Amino acid sequence: MSIYKPGRPSKYNPSTHTGSEPPAKPGEYRIRDKEGKLTYIGETNNLNRRMKQHLYNGKMSGGRNEEGTFEWKTADGRSSSVSRRVHERQKIEQHSPEMNCSIGGEGRVAKRR
Repeated sequence: MSIYKPGRPSKYNPSTHTGSEPPAKPGEYRIRDKEGKLTYIGETNNLNRRMKQHLYNGKMSGGRNEEGTFEWKTADGRSSSVSRRVHERQKIEQHSPEMNCSIGGEGRVAKRR
């Protein structure tokens, strides 16, 4: 059984404030550019805080993600950061988003640029 309920994630567009703003709960998130292309996948202990960090650090402001969406799903109460990271790595391998290029951080294998 998955730590995330089946179905599509909730969406929020920070530029227009449309959709459901993410809660301060653990979960998985995805960033899509304004054309709908998946550019980043992550997991966090606080979805709302992480979205605001991405807005501040530029992953969602400026460039192609300026009017993009933050998609999210909350994890169930049985999940741990380890189980969410395993799920995150599986989704990164499945979709290969261009902005997931960590140099050895977050427990992922380092990629060369």
